[in-house]
Parts: sequence; C-alpha cells; structure tokens
Amino acid sequence: MADILRTGLSGLIAFQRSLATASHNIANANTPGYTRQRVELTNNRPDYVGGLSGPQYIGSGVSAVSVSRVYDNFLTEQARNYGSSVGQLEAKDRWTTQLDGVLGDGSTGLAPALKQFFASAQDVANSPASLPARQALLGQAETLADQFNNLDGQMNVLRDGVNQDLRGAVTSINGLAESIAKANQAIATSIGGGANAAPDLLDQRDQLVADLAQKVSVNTVIQSDGSMSVFIGNGQNLVMGAKANVLETKTSTTDPRKLDIQFKQGGSVITTAFSSGEVGGLLAFQDQVLDPAQNKLGLMAVGLAQTFNDQHQLGMDLNGALGGEFFNIGAPTVGSNADNTGTGAFTAAIVDVSKVQPSDYEVKFDGTNYSAVRVSDQKTILGSGDLAALNTELGKDGLNLSLTSGAPAAGDRFLIQPTRLMATSFGVKIKDASLFAAAAPIKTAASQSNTGTGKISVGEALDVTNANLLTPVNIQFTDATHYTVNGVASATTYTSGADIDINGWRIQLTGAPATGDQFQISSNAGGVGDNRNALKLNELQTGKKLLNGASTYQDVQSQMVSEVGAQGSSARNTLKTQEALQEQAVQARDSVSGVNLDEEAANLMRYQQAYEAAAKVIQVGDAIIQTLLDAVRR
Repeated sequence: MADILRTGLSGLIAFQRSLATASHNIANANTPGYTRQRVELTNNRPDYVGGLSGPQYIGSGVSAVSVSRVYDNFLTEQARNYGSSVGQLEAKDRWTTQLDGVLGDGSTGLAPALKQFFASAQDVANSPASLPARQALLGQAETLADQFNNLDGQMNVLRDGVNQDLRGAVTSINGLAESIAKANQAIATSIGGGANAAPDLLDQRDQLVADLAQKVSVNTVIQSDGSMSVFIGNGQNLVMGAKANVLETKTSTTDPRKLDIQFKQGGSVITTAFSSGEVGGLLAFQDQVLDPAQNKLGLMAVGLAQTFNDQHQLGMDLNGALGGEFFNIGAPTVGSNADNTGTGAFTAAIVDVSKVQPSDYEVKFDGTNYSAVRVSDQKTILGSGDLAALNTELGKDGLNLSLTSGAPAAGDRFLIQPTRLMATSFGVKIKDASLFAAAAPIKTAASQSNTGTGKISVGEALDVTNANLLTPVNIQFTDATHYTVNGVASATTYTSGADIDINGWRIQLTGAPATGDQFQISSNAGGVGDNRNALKLNELQTGKKLLNGASTYQDVQSQMVSEVGAQGSSARNTLKTQEALQEQAVQARDSVSGVNLDEEAANLMRYQQAYEAAAKVIQVGDAIIQTLLDAVRR
C-alpha cells in the first residue's frame, strides 16, 4: 500500500510543478525576452516484485527532472542579427533625414541664394554705373556668404550630435556588457549551472544580448560552465565569463572632429570594426553621408570664390583701379596624426580649382617614400614615391603639398582636407560698392583716318600682374599683311581673326586693313558705363568650372542634395525590408518560444485534473491502509 502512496505523491509533486510552471508562463506572457518554460517529466524506475512465471515490475510514479526553456538558438540568433541591421539603419535614417531637411529647403537653401546673387550681378551688368545696383549686389553676396556659413554650421551641429550619440551608445554598451558578465557569474554558480541553470537567468541574459545587438553586431559562444562569451565587431572580445572589457571614445588621431572607439585597457582602436547596430549606423552616416556633403559644400564655396575672384581681378572698378578679390576663402587643411613621431608640418594649396575633388586624402610616410589614398573612392593615387611624385598625382586633382617645417618620421600619417572647411571661411572681401570691377581694364579703338576695312575687337585682360597692362599701345600696318607695335621696326605678319597677346591683354583684328591704318589699345579708366567684365562674371553661373569642366556651381549643389536624398531613401527602404524580416524572425522565434495563453490555459486544466487524480490515488491508498489497520485491530 506504501507503493500506492509513493506513486500518488510523485504525481502530486510533478503536477504541482507543472501547474506552477504554466502559471509562470501566463504571468510572463508579455515580458520582453521571456521564453516559454516546461517541466520535463519522466517515469521513475519500476520496482521488481518477483513472479512465478517470470520477473514482474511495478511502476513507481513520475519525476519532474527539470524545468527547461522551449528554445531555438538559430531562431534567436536570427532575430538578434536582424535587430543589429535595424539598429544601424534606424540611426542612419534618423540623421540622414535631418541633413536632408537642412539641405533640401527650396526657399531658404543655397540654390535660391546663389540664383539671387547672380541676378544682382546681371543687374549691375545692365546698369554698371548704378551705385544702388552695386550695393544690392554686395547685399546678395553677404546673404550668399551667410548661407554658406549657416549650412556648414548646421552640418557641424549634426556632427556634434552624432558624436554625442556615439558616446551614449558606448556608455550603453558598457552597461550591457557589465550586466551580461554578472548574469554569466550567476548562471555559472547556480545549482547545476550550464544547461541546467535557471531558465529565467538565461532569458535575462539573452535579452541583454539582444539589447546589445541593437547597438553593435554580436557573436556569442557558450562555454562549458554555461557562461557566454560575447564578441563584437570583427571578433573583438567584449565579455569573457564574469569579466567585461570596457570601451571608451576618444578624439580621433586622424580627424579631431571625429571620435574613435577603443578598449580602455590596452587602448586598441576598433572604430572600423563597427559595421552594424546603432554604432555602425552613426559611423556610416558620418563617413558616407555627412563628410561627402560637407566636402561638396566646401567645393562649391572655394569654386565660386576662386573663379569669381579670378575674373573680378581681370576687371576695372569705378575708380579706374584693377579689380581685387571679391570673396574671402580659406586654404586646404593638412592635419598631422596625433600619433606621429616626426616634426614634419605640411601645407596644401589649390593650384587648379577646376580639378579639385570633394574628398579627403590620406598620406603616409614610410621613412623614405610617401603613399596616398583618396578617401572618397578609396583609390590609391600613389603607391610609393617622393614628395615630387606625390605632388604629380595630387596635381591631377588640382592640389599641391608643401613641407613647411621639420621632417616626417617613418609611420607618420597626414590627412589633407581640400574643401572640408571652405564653406565656413567663405565671406565677402570688398565692402565698397564702387570697388566692384564691372568694366574691362582696356579699351580699343580704330583710327578715324583708316582707309581699310580692318576692325578691332573690344579686347580682354589675361594677366593683371603684367606691369604694362594699362600702357597705351598703337598698332600700325606697314602694308596689307604686316603691322608694327608702337613703331618697333620689325613687322608682324597679319592673320585675320588671330589672337594678338601683348602686355597681358588679348585682341583680334579682322578684315582687310590698308597700309597706314592704326589701332589703339589703352586704359579704360573712366569707362564707368562699361559692363564687359560684369557680363563675364555673370556667365560664371552657367559655366562648367568644377569637377574637370563637368559641373556648374548649381550642378554640384544639386549633386549634394540628391546624393543625401538618395542615401536617405535607400536607408528608409532598406529599413522597411529589414524591419519586415526582423518581424518574421521574431514571429518564427515566438512560434517556438513564445507563450500561447490558450495553450497554457488548456495545460492548467490538464495539470489540475492530473493533480486531482493523483490526490485521489493518495486518498484511495490511505483508505486501503486504514481498512487494513482496522482489520488488524479487531
């Protein structure tokens, strides 16, 4: 009869634990990261009771072996990996949308300011002697400069925001890593440890890892004691057992406006290892969206400033003086890596703005030779060579690099940023409207006594540094096919329409001049109604002066806006796809591991009935024993 009681008692215990587990499942149906649990039941070893015809065994009840998780590691990892992708794309999309909003305003952005500036330049060309028109031009120039400065400032604000988010993400990663390490310790020291650890501890650790995956891509390995080793990026160890390696941010040794991520202990920089999660998205936005946009904005600024200045200096102002620089603009920056051991200091210059590319350049020195990579397309422009060879290659992109002091040491690195800071340095140099050089510096005339049909062009200045630019010149024909300059004895052969370049200016003679015909070139001082240089300045608006003659200022601006918009659209579309895939992965995981309330309610009823039946077995056993005891007493 004791066997009946023992069997019934085993059933009571087993189904009591089953009822408790089902209740636990129901209570945690909406708990993030919770995995459905179940009691693993097994029949006890049967008792041998002998037998005349052969061995006989009587069952001895049931045992609750363990409480385990209904868990699929593959589905869990799949959902976690999609979480990393979603975290990356959410961060990139969020910041790209902000930048797109800064650049895409059609009413207050750069494009309308540029259009209004050149419209004012056309007004001056229409009325070159008008001071109000000139003053309006200066006002529009100041507005354009403010717009360049404002856009660059807003990009810097976004850059600071990204850096702040990076610091916050690293702080979160450290907190999660420490919590995972503590969970590892609790799991490893729990009764049974490993696979027999408390399911709730395992769930809590998995949820921490899933949260970590939102920040950075994660790989995990379960150790023999049940602890989990966590690797991030390209395999860098973040958690090993009960120890978490701490990350930190520091100012980049290459670019002081950026942050590097490194391990606090050992100091190894691992920034390039982050390609997924929120951190990967922030770095991708900075490198793939913000840097190119700011470089293009700078290219517009330096391109407009230099080409406008060059043409303005070929003109003459209302005071009869040659034009000066109209815009202020800075110079390319060359940053020395903070880890450099040498004393070499370099400066860079733009020698041909039409060839300049909106890209940074990384230069390395091995102790003897230089190598260089264009960052925008990762193209190696120089594998190995001296400074002259480096400048030959940089010259193809309109740049020149000069060693101004000291000497670089082996391993030193330098970052050339030709256009990154140009927009912030863009400004208007002239403040007096009369100094706008609308006129050409020279004027031409044909002698009234000429008898031939020869004609002279209006002329143009080529080199304002020529000291004789404004010196009067007289061209006289000695016969129909030869002429002299200022009476010089040697005659020059005349070709109709050919360029004649003298003293830094250029004219053309056409027609059939007669012997003795004369043509004069002289200073245009006092020519306040002349608009020839203003017209040439206005032509710059539609001239393809940038990117090797392929783009206008507006083209570069449109490229900048469209590329940011395309990056944002791509990020949003990919994000939708990844979110859908993540949702599918989560549903697949939950179909295995999630709590089904209907199923648990049915289990409760089933376990309740089993519990009541086991109690009835005990009741029957007790009654039988009482009957026997009563019989013995009689």
